[in-house]
Amino acid sequence: MTLNPAYLVDFDGTITTVDISYELAVGLAGEGYEEIDHVYRRKEIPIREWLRRTAQLLPPDMDLLLSKSFEWAVIRPGFENFLEHARKQDSPVIIASDGFGFYIEPILSRHGLLDRVSHIYRNDTELNPVGVLEVKTPHAHSICNVCGNCKAFHVVTMKKEGRPVIYIGDGSNDRFGASWGDHVCARDRLLEYCRRYNFRHSPWDDFYDIIDVGTPGLQDLSESSLCCPLGSGVKE
Repeated sequence: MTLNPAYLVDFDGTITTVDISYELAVGLAGEGYEEIDHVYRRKEIPIREWLRRTAQLLPPDMDLLLSKSFEWAVIRPGFENFLEHARKQDSPVIIASDGFGFYIEPILSRHGLLDRVSHIYRNDTELNPVGVLEVKTPHAHSICNVCGNCKAFHVVTMKKEGRPVIYIGDGSNDRFGASWGDHVCARDRLLEYCRRYNFRHSPWDDFYDIIDVGTPGLQDLSESSLCCPLGSGVKE
């Protein structure tokens, strides 16, 4: 028997209306960030390397960084209603983020939403012993060095439990996890990739749209997926 779907949800630019990691980089990393952004957008470095380099340019002041994160954190409309919908149908909501990560629980807690989320997989950013910010990636693939957080692994793990997965995201790096999703709710860059690779998807503006998405069937997407989270990682 197929279980109710699980939701795998990106955080930056998905749950929040802006990408907080990007805002921190643009607002606080200084002039050196321009070159990092340039080589990342040319796909010369992956997100994992973007995180490492950018963190080193941010001011080593976690209170300041969290304060700015709170300032920019606007929760996308309908998210609270979506969480209630998921609870009523016994669907886990898993957040998987490949940003700086440290602000996720504080933001959700401030909005009274933290205890409604089933699990959070994220990177962490903290001061190392010499006072420089360092990004730790406990959910990275053991071989592939593209993503800091292997979202595809989380999707595959839930599917192995017998749950179809609805993937919700907005960014280009979401394409790897989304390629394993039984249905994808896509915005912005992710929507472009869904159309390019013919992922089963629907566009969305807010979380009210996602409440209306039906239950997809559980699919074997190993051939069409963009990565092998239980193997060598990214295929591209």
